[in-house]
Amino acid sequence: MTDATFWTDRCVALTGATGFVGHHLARRLADAGAHVTALLRPTSDRHRLGNMGIRCVTAPLDDVAALTTGYRGCDIVFHTAGAVDFGDDLAQLRRVNVDGTANVLAAARASGVRRVVFTSSIVAVGASRRPCVLDETSPWTLGPFQVPYVTTKRAAEELALAASGLNLEVVVVNPACVLGPDDYGGSEFGTLCRRFWRGRIPVHFGGGNNYVDVRDVACGHLLVAERGRPGERYILGGHNRSAAAFFADLARAAGRPIFRLQLPDALGPVFAALTGLRSRPGKRPYLTPGQARLAPLFFYYNTAKAERELGYRARPLRQTLAEAYAFWMRRGSTGEPVASATG
Repeated sequence: MTDATFWTDRCVALTGATGFVGHHLARRLADAGAHVTALLRPTSDRHRLGNMGIRCVTAPLDDVAALTTGYRGCDIVFHTAGAVDFGDDLAQLRRVNVDGTANVLAAARASGVRRVVFTSSIVAVGASRRPCVLDETSPWTLGPFQVPYVTTKRAAEELALAASGLNLEVVVVNPACVLGPDDYGGSEFGTLCRRFWRGRIPVHFGGGNNYVDVRDVACGHLLVAERGRPGERYILGGHNRSAAAFFADLARAAGRPIFRLQLPDALGPVFAALTGLRSRPGKRPYLTPGQARLAPLFFYYNTAKAERELGYRARPLRQTLAEAYAFWMRRGSTGEPVASATG
């Protein structure tokens, strides 16, 4: 779907390259023949990037000078770094997701970058209390839920779109719930799948989500960089599934029945409080209060715009889950890292 000649010897920079999407995007760019520079925090694990032949430099999101130096000579910047955390630390999430994005945009403009592809989220698009399918034009309705991750991703996206102009093109992608293999950091939904397959999530609530393969999201980033219109947003989604249907899909991928029970949505906050009390330090909670507030909603989307303008396509969900299951089974009983800023 992508244009191989477009990427050959093209210089690109990438934040968040140690995250789930960032790792797959870095690999895709390297395979396409691009010269990739990964801008990382000092503590980031670089060995997988080094094995792919990717140049790594230290440039955290709060260091505009280091970002500017790292971007110098690059035509395109992919900003995938961000804090994926459904806790209540609004100040920290704002520093990473909003202030970090502002720094990336300032550095890109100062270093002469032509185009920035900003990785937002479907939470910046919106949701519905009914199973309605939304698109890029749908009104944003999640502000009243006061979930810091959601509000900061929306604010960062608005900042990115407002920065698009004559001297800097900015295009936004909105990935849905990302799944797939090679999830070395334990992404939000990858961890959910792993816990379910190990029999540790016996209950779920209502609502539904859109699920997409991480490799399709990585490909979508390249398509947006090649063909996306400046100042526009593109949903990179896959398949709309209710919570009940998705948990049945997970059991099917494992090839065995796995017990699960749907609880009334009103019990979500109670369940979040109880699991929060039992959560051990250093592990992602099973359900946070913010997630409990969002659980009854339907995050259903169509990808018609990305398909029409970019040539984007999503592979079958059954394939994605089968390969994610195989990956997690090979990983065995490795630890589950807490959510944090990626890159």
